[in-house]
Amino acid sequence: MSKQTHAVKIRPLEKEDLATIVSWNIDPEIESFVDLGLPGDLPGCVAWWEEIRRSKRDRLFALEDETGRLIGDLELANICWQGREAELRIRIGEKAYWNKGYGTLAVHQIVGYAFDELSLNRLYLRVYTFNIRAIKCYQKIGFKMQAVLKREKDQNWKDIYLMALEKETPLAGRGLT
Repeated sequence: MSKQTHAVKIRPLEKEDLATIVSWNIDPEIESFVDLGLPGDLPGCVAWWEEIRRSKRDRLFALEDETGRLIGDLELANICWQGREAELRIRIGEKAYWNKGYGTLAVHQIVGYAFDELSLNRLYLRVYTFNIRAIKCYQKIGFKMQAVLKREKDQNWKDIYLMALEKETPLAGRGLT
């Protein structure tokens, strides 16, 4: 059994973080894993951030390593308060942190927050079928495959798995510190 040697902190995404977010948005390798057209300039990113901050249906977070360095972002989007569900989106933008367990730690934390503090009952997400690293992370936490969205190959779109996690699922974000 290996001992965990790092940690991740989730905090609200602040305006000061947006220059780093833009640098991730315009990096083709990072964006190849994202199914959103995120703003590629600072004014556009500020407008996007301000819109999300005003929304009652979205929560946007920064991910920091144990030294306080911004390494990624996370969003609970399209929160349906009546249906008690939300869409999860996560990105580790700092490539040096890929395959180190930071994403798994962050997803565990946000699942606990979503289920215990926001009283949601279900989280769902979209992940490209080729993103094996993310799929393994989500499955480890308890997310299950729900469907496959087939995309038009001639438009260079990529197939997407829909995955979901129910509150009562074992390992649903609790107990990993």
